[in-house]
Amino acid sequence: MMKVSEDEISDIVLIRRSLDGRHRPRFLYNVEVELEGAKALGQAGKDLPKNVEWAPDPGLLARRKFKPRTDERVVVIGAGPAGLFAAHRLAESGLTPILLDRGQPVEIRGRQVSGLMHRGELDPDSNICFGEGGAGTWSDGKLYTRVSDIRVRHILETIVELGGPADILVSGKPHLGTNRLVALCKAFRAKLTEMGAEVRFGAFVKDFEIDKGVGGDKVSAVVLRDGERIECDRVIMAVGHSAREMYHWMAQNKVAMTPKPFAVGFRVEHRQQLLNEIQYGKWADVPDLPTADYRLAANLKDGNTKRGIYSFCMCPGGQIVPSPTLPGGVCVNGMSHASRRGQFGNSALIVSVEPSDFGSFGDIEGLNDYDGLLAGMAFQHEAERRAYELGGGGFIAPAQRLCDFREGRPSVDMRESTYKPGIAAGDLSRCYPEFIIKSLQTALERFEQKMNGFLTNDAILVGVETRTSSPVRIERDDSSFQSLSIAGLYPTGEGAGYGGGIVSAALDGLRVSERILEELS
Repeated sequence: MMKVSEDEISDIVLIRRSLDGRHRPRFLYNVEVELEGAKALGQAGKDLPKNVEWAPDPGLLARRKFKPRTDERVVVIGAGPAGLFAAHRLAESGLTPILLDRGQPVEIRGRQVSGLMHRGELDPDSNICFGEGGAGTWSDGKLYTRVSDIRVRHILETIVELGGPADILVSGKPHLGTNRLVALCKAFRAKLTEMGAEVRFGAFVKDFEIDKGVGGDKVSAVVLRDGERIECDRVIMAVGHSAREMYHWMAQNKVAMTPKPFAVGFRVEHRQQLLNEIQYGKWADVPDLPTADYRLAANLKDGNTKRGIYSFCMCPGGQIVPSPTLPGGVCVNGMSHASRRGQFGNSALIVSVEPSDFGSFGDIEGLNDYDGLLAGMAFQHEAERRAYELGGGGFIAPAQRLCDFREGRPSVDMRESTYKPGIAAGDLSRCYPEFIIKSLQTALERFEQKMNGFLTNDAILVGVETRTSSPVRIERDDSSFQSLSIAGLYPTGEGAGYGGGIVSAALDGLRVSERILEELS
């Protein structure tokens, strides 16, 4: 208790609102309170008590002003969160970056995503992974992160300035939803253009021109698939976690990179009402409670390996969507609209895999490409190929009832699912090596103990989820953020192994662009 009267309070500012779902659900509020005495003290110009510290506004710190020379030509590859925020930071400081993306703007991309969902028509360059906004555009649009950095506030403020809802500034678990993300992408593009940036879509970067001087290799131009050359001084490479052609170029040209752990598994889908009842109990139908979500994790010992099994990217009231980028493979993701009012909720249930696991499929195509640098990518590709065959083609996804999967028996029938291309009942154990299946089966018992009712045969698993993060890390200098192999090349964001979601990728884009601005100032 503050032990002050209401009359002594001159102002109250809401800092954060969160839901405590333990026992009876209740909202918790963190507020800053200004007292009349403190205000008068400040106006009088007297010294503050020694135990009072005034911190600078994080938003102002994140908006540090740079005065760079503006003749530098910077190309940004990828219009996902990392690329967008990097380009925005450069443009607001007076540079004129060129932002390239292989996919299409959201107006066109939306029709292509619809064609994939409803007719099985895949555009390898513009889909749920590629195009304006990146892979996060068709997602739940989560904006929370465990990364502590003053720029996080700046990212949220920028989103609000571009038309995002103001409540993301105070929500304990801020999210946008796909419908808001589409509108936000349009506003972001308009703002970049207004500030002088050049934004181009359908611009697939096929090659880089590298000057080989006395001081080492330095990027001097990017080459598009149609042969166009774009000369540049620096390249921010923010290509996303599915840019397999770019990984091939890096490996083939001996750019410093290493295989990276990631996680694979399936999407699990429950009826949302059941999740509400599990999480809220008898208060499940109380008005104004948010659609229930969950987070589950278990750590298991697999021989000498400690393996994590956990839920990921939970989409309350959402749907499962197709996220392949190449023909002949099936992989899935989840998305929600801002309202989260759908009848089903879904989440990835995934198992961590280490580089030492990448050979567990046996001898598969691409496993040993470039001394194994792309073995993780080959692992992903093989799981997606198996899922495609098990589903019967046409991007129909294999599926299995949750209890059937736990007991190791194939499902023979399926309930309805939100996955629009369609699902086919089967045996998902055929999609992955045995250790992944066994790990998930064991973890399900633990998840049931934490959420009684989670393990039900009305819930279904849909496969496969493989694009949780990049299978490689493109190595860069800790100080300059430039590639260890090519000067002027800045591996950035989730695709380079330096992010894990919308905010963390955007944050990395800001760090890289600010480092460039420091060098140019």
